[in-house]
Amino acid sequence: MFKLMGIFSPIAGLIMFAAIQLMFRNLALSVAMMAVAMAAILWSMGLLIGAGFPVHIMSSMAPVFLMAIATDSIHIFNEFYFRYRERHDKLAAIRETMQAVSRPVRYTALATTAGFAVLLFMDIVPVQVFGGLIAFGTVVLRLFSFSLIPAILTFVKEENIVRAAEHESIELDRSARFLRRVGAIGTDHPRVTALVGFCLLLTALVGTSKIHVNNNMVAWFKQSSEIRVADTAMNAALGGTSLGYLVVESTAADFMKQPEAMRWLEGLQRHLETLPVVGKTFSVADYVKRINRVLHDDASLFDTVPPTQDSIGQYLFLFSMSAKPADLDNVVDPAFQKANVWVQLKTWDADAMRQVIDAAAAYQQAYPLAASVKPAGIAYFNLVWNDEVLGDMVLGLGLALVVVFVILALAFRSARWALVGYIPLLFTILLIYGVVGFIGKDFDMPLSVLSCLSLGMAVDFAIHFVSRFRQHLAETGGDLREALLWTAARPGKGIFRNALLFAAAFSVMMFAPLTPYIAVGAFIVSMMLLSALLTVLFLPALIMLGRGWLFDQPMPAAKLAPAPAQGD
Repeated sequence: MFKLMGIFSPIAGLIMFAAIQLMFRNLALSVAMMAVAMAAILWSMGLLIGAGFPVHIMSSMAPVFLMAIATDSIHIFNEFYFRYRERHDKLAAIRETMQAVSRPVRYTALATTAGFAVLLFMDIVPVQVFGGLIAFGTVVLRLFSFSLIPAILTFVKEENIVRAAEHESIELDRSARFLRRVGAIGTDHPRVTALVGFCLLLTALVGTSKIHVNNNMVAWFKQSSEIRVADTAMNAALGGTSLGYLVVESTAADFMKQPEAMRWLEGLQRHLETLPVVGKTFSVADYVKRINRVLHDDASLFDTVPPTQDSIGQYLFLFSMSAKPADLDNVVDPAFQKANVWVQLKTWDADAMRQVIDAAAAYQQAYPLAASVKPAGIAYFNLVWNDEVLGDMVLGLGLALVVVFVILALAFRSARWALVGYIPLLFTILLIYGVVGFIGKDFDMPLSVLSCLSLGMAVDFAIHFVSRFRQHLAETGGDLREALLWTAARPGKGIFRNALLFAAAFSVMMFAPLTPYIAVGAFIVSMMLLSALLTVLFLPALIMLGRGWLFDQPMPAAKLAPAPAQGD
């Protein structure tokens, strides 16, 4: 993973640089965007290392995340080109641009920061460090967005801006015209759009219910990798590569020397071995049975637990004199109050150890013994890790939902508008998780972490759309439909540019040899593109449906009527 981040970070930067240059055809602006991203990365990673934190797997992904988050500055460039084409005055265009986009950009930065900052409340330290690191980097990005980018714009030659801004108009630009048509679908057919969305939402909920939470570190490698090939071969030939323990503990001294306890251990092992995930078990009972058989001329009849405690004690004493101390210490303690049952598993799935624990509990209930059974071992650690991450992410997602709604309400100064902006981003997340459930992809640690982060990133589009729509409607006093179509075409273009750049930065991860990186790349690429599309499509429909509820005064009928057909 460290090697991949060392390779992917600069590649992601190159892809972003090329995409920005293709969009705006101005080297100075492309350099400005990358300079902002690089400054934030240097400040953030410098703070991390200077504070004494090690660079772990989570924090190693910070450069890619920060480069992608830096793409929110695209809204400044997008609006500047439109303003310059209208005014042909560079300094006036810069001032008007910063005045128009400063509020939504500030609140999108706040939402993104909050989405990552909720990770500070998690119990897993690397996740906390990652959340704090990206939250700090996001703040740095916004500081440079409002200072460095406007400063660089003043140095760009006007003839270069003229050439780049030639096609930046709703009438001439094909992408703007396309987005206007998409917005028109929601604006002119709000009920149908909402109904289709509702049907998709129900389907997504069904898919989400099928999600399987699981963590399997070996499955992070592709099936053709040496690790997976070796693990498969060893599991086929041996007892299993994943090791878990069940520690049987009593308060009575020499408890494990009792024949009843030995036979109980043997019965527990046979019960566990009926599980498909269990390949082999081993305990002190196996040593006692083997010694008993060897001392009786290897007769299979004596491959049993001796009937008396004295015989068991003598056998174990004899074994301790002839073997390494560790051989016996691995399965029983010196006071013979604890016995350790080794359980070799055929899979590294977290659920495998859960099945073992449940089976042991069922056996103990059926055959009570005056002892407790506690799980341990690397397989149990994997299970605890899986459950802790899931619990943290459920908490984090709940916190993010509340924080993002508050930020939306502050940005729009209205809980009603916050609810409208909330719906498309929740819809996006549910759709993607529904697909995860339908395709049978395990919901593991990388995807669970993204469940918190996705809220902070996807809400950006809703803030930009609603803020610019209300701003334009207040400035022009135009009809509601035309204001929505203007927003879909002009700020909507910035939204799609932002989504494309963000997706481009993470698309490189889809070519990784590790499946978590592939999943993260696919998740973020689909989330950003789908969120941008749903924002432009569903927000106009929701605003049209809720116009009587959203606006303090009813909109005049003349301002609600669709404009004459103009090819939209």
